[in-house]
Amino acid sequence: MKKLVSGILISCMALALVACGKEQSVTYRSTQDVSGMVLTDTMTLDAKGDKVQKMTEKIEVDLTAFDDSQYEQVAATYDAMVDQYNSVEGVECTGSSGDKVYTIDITIDTTGDAVSELVDMGLLAIEGPGSSKGISLKKTGESLIASGYEEVK
Repeated sequence: MKKLVSGILISCMALALVACGKEQSVTYRSTQDVSGMVLTDTMTLDAKGDKVQKMTEKIEVDLTAFDDSQYEQVAATYDAMVDQYNSVEGVECTGSSGDKVYTIDITIDTTGDAVSELVDMGLLAIEGPGSSKGISLKKTGESLIASGYEEVK
């Protein structure tokens, strides 16, 4: 009887460990109109258990309401921001423009020091204890939804 109970207990613990380490990917999207600039932000969080391992973000900025001079000024600002992101190890960032839409693609490895460096540079906002404890998938999702994002199924 003890062996049976021990076997069941070990099986339950093994299943619990497997569930804790489950890999998952969740995507959120937000669209906002800010003074004629339409921003669509799509963020994908890849996690193992509750700990985010990688963040991928695509920001599309529609500037069709702006004249060419204003568009060029905004694009130059975003080009400089892309350079800032790329100065951080563990971050890959590209910027492209066309038809008055500027697109930024950012990939952040959240397992290293990139998150704390981006926070220090003002390029990433996080709440809580910070990257030393890891980024919680659940809490990040709750925060994104509270700020107007919707989960993309």
